[in-house]
Amino acid sequence: GTLAGAILRLKGDLPRYSCDLEIVGNDVRNTEKKPITFEDVDPDIEDCSEEVAQLPLIAFDADRHFSKYPTYKKEIRYLLQCRGSPHIVQLLGWSEDGRLVFPKFEHDFTRTVIFNTDEGRTHNIRRWILDIIDGVEYLHSLGIVHRDLTMRNILHSNPLVICDLQSHHATGHCSPVEIDDGDYSKFSFASYVFALGALLWECCFYNNPLNRAVLLDNPPPPPFRDIFIACTQERAEDRPTIAQLRAMYDTLRFSNH
Repeated sequence: GTLAGAILRLKGDLPRYSCDLEIVGNDVRNTEKKPITFEDVDPDIEDCSEEVAQLPLIAFDADRHFSKYPTYKKEIRYLLQCRGSPHIVQLLGWSEDGRLVFPKFEHDFTRTVIFNTDEGRTHNIRRWILDIIDGVEYLHSLGIVHRDLTMRNILHSNPLVICDLQSHHATGHCSPVEIDDGDYSKFSFASYVFALGALLWECCFYNNPLNRAVLLDNPPPPPFRDIFIACTQERAEDRPTIAQLRAMYDTLRFSNH
C-alpha cells in the first residue's frame, strides 16, 4: 500500500500539518493553494469593467452603503432600467475597487419574516406579498425576469425592495416544473407566480423548504392555503394571472391572528 491509500482509508495520517500538500502514492510535495476565483464558482461570470466604468464613482461609506463585485452585464443594465423605482434596489455607482455600490439596508426580508410573531402576522404577510407583487409587476413591465425570488433577495423597507437582479439561476424550491430541463428561456410570468407561492410558504413557515417536494407536500394553513395551491399548480397555464393573484389577496378574510 501507499501513504495516499492509507490516508484515504483512514488508516494513515498526514505527514505534516500547517501547510498545503500534494500526496501521490508515497510522494509528498508542498504545494500552494490557489485562491478561489469568481470563475471557479460560476464559469458564466462576465467581465463588466466597461459597464462599471460608465457609472458614477462613489466614495464608499460602510455605514451608508453596501457593495458587491459585478458578475453579469445584464444585472447592471437591469438596475439602470429600474432607477427611481421604490420597489427595486437602487444602484448608486461604483467604488474605487470596482464594486457596485447600493444603499445599505438594515437587514433582508428573512429577518423580517422570522420576527413576524405578533397578532398581526397574517395581515403583515398579506401586505408584504402585495408589495412584492408590485415589484414583480414593475419588473415584468420592463421585460425583466428575476428568476430567484426568495426571502434573501428582498430587503426590509417600506415598501419591500427586490434586489439581486442577476436573473441567472433559480433556487431549487422556487423553480417551477417547466424549467426542470434547465431551459431558462421558458421562464415566464407564470413562473414568477410559482415563485410567489414559494415565497408565501417561506413567510408562513419562517423557513426555506429543503426542496420543491417539501414545499408542495406541506401547504400553508388558511387563510393562505388556497392562494398557495393556485400559485404552485404544475401546469403554468393553470396558475393565476397577476390581476387574479392581487384580487385573491385583496379579498382575504382574517381572524384575529
